[in-house]
Amino acid sequence: MELISDVKLKTSVPFWCSTRVAIAFMVFLGMVVHFSQKTNVSIGLVCMVNHSAVEYNHRNFTKTQPISTDIKCPQMKSNNHSDGSLVWSKNTQGLILGSYFWGYILTQIPSGYLAGRFGARFIFGGAVFVSSFATMFIPISANTNWIVFSILQVIIGLAHGTIWPCLTVILAHWAPKDERGKLMSFMNAGSQVGNVLILSIGGLMCSWNFAGGLIGFIWSITWLFFYTNSPRNHRYISLQEKEFVLEHTQQKLSNSNNKHSFHAPFRAILMSPACWALFIIHTCSNYGTYTFLTCIPKYMSEVLKFDIKSNGFLSALPYIVLWLNTLFSGFLADIFIRKNILTITQTRKLFNVLGTILPAIVLIGLAFITCQLKYVAVILLTAGVAFGGFCFGGGFVLVANDIAPRYAGVVFGISNTFATIPGIVSPYVVGALTEKDPNNWRIVFFICSIIYVIGVIVFLCLGSSELQPWAIEYVDNNDLLLKKNDKTTLKMTSET
Repeated sequence: MELISDVKLKTSVPFWCSTRVAIAFMVFLGMVVHFSQKTNVSIGLVCMVNHSAVEYNHRNFTKTQPISTDIKCPQMKSNNHSDGSLVWSKNTQGLILGSYFWGYILTQIPSGYLAGRFGARFIFGGAVFVSSFATMFIPISANTNWIVFSILQVIIGLAHGTIWPCLTVILAHWAPKDERGKLMSFMNAGSQVGNVLILSIGGLMCSWNFAGGLIGFIWSITWLFFYTNSPRNHRYISLQEKEFVLEHTQQKLSNSNNKHSFHAPFRAILMSPACWALFIIHTCSNYGTYTFLTCIPKYMSEVLKFDIKSNGFLSALPYIVLWLNTLFSGFLADIFIRKNILTITQTRKLFNVLGTILPAIVLIGLAFITCQLKYVAVILLTAGVAFGGFCFGGGFVLVANDIAPRYAGVVFGISNTFATIPGIVSPYVVGALTEKDPNNWRIVFFICSIIYVIGVIVFLCLGSSELQPWAIEYVDNNDLLLKKNDKTTLKMTSET
């Protein structure tokens, strides 16, 4: 009888018209704000910097002549094109782009621990509020000094560094295992929409940074009003959905209401091969992701000779396709797991292979494309970014929740700390290589391809998505009593 009631409970709980999907939608909007604030500087530099003056100073300093390909591939400019007023060298621009990640890397592990212990509600909401406040001062700081500009980027990075660990904690509390892929892919799709939004409007972000700040303030207030750290406390959730979520998430394993019972097993995490496989593939994949994220506008302007102000859609196109592929991958991965086509570990490995090897192949092809085949380059660039969606929808992004749902925030925080290092290194490497010769973009792409391959090989050898023994927490009597009371209330409601 109990088995029959459990089956009825699963089938009677809706998915689309549910509180967990509403929360996923709120996270989606939060990620839109997060990534729009994160990306606006990379495209803002294209329109704020006086590239003609930078190139003139560089040629005078190095005594070099313009590269001959400029004659064959003239810049595609709009009639209203004009350079910005800031004369910042490419190395300076690389330092500015990297400064965000100096802040971003510092808050990953602390926020993962705090979100796991106290919940993600105030941490996520407060992070977006702080970053929105700093974003509003970006235009003023840019006209003051590049160091002031960089300090604001560090502050925004500190705030944003808390968001991904919070997301994994939210997923652990609200996403049943069989729905984990599609809910995560939907939440994560907000990052691609944020990129698309900023890359599409292009040069407007030079003077409209206050808009991103205002939207962030509104989202923060709405989030604090709507979200709760546990389904037990949500004011709008139905009893049926509450019981369903509690029975199929990490709260089945531990007493999440007792914040003092949370003790992260750092030693076990750092000794776990499954965790190190996650850390390595996450770091290697992020090298390619951050290279694309921070450098696509520069590549399209310097190499492909597009005017980014009038061709923002071309910079946004890769992220539109990435968004679609992320959603598709999440649904497909859940089908493989739910129908036992593949085990959860096999599913993660398959999607990690697709999300790294395919971009590596595309990058090798892109390395041999010149500006004379600029639209072929756009197609390859779009494919390379889009293939990364396999990792976001069904790959390593979900592994922390698979192997340690109770400590997902901590595990992902450690992983994202390592994976943030490419965000610091990549812009500087690109700036240093392309400062002397734009043809060195070929070297940039070769480096990315090699790093992609290293990451997936390690995960294929050591990776796992099975629940780890050190991640299983004892269920205490208070938690059992609370679950029993929830079931009793549900039974009484169904009888009436």
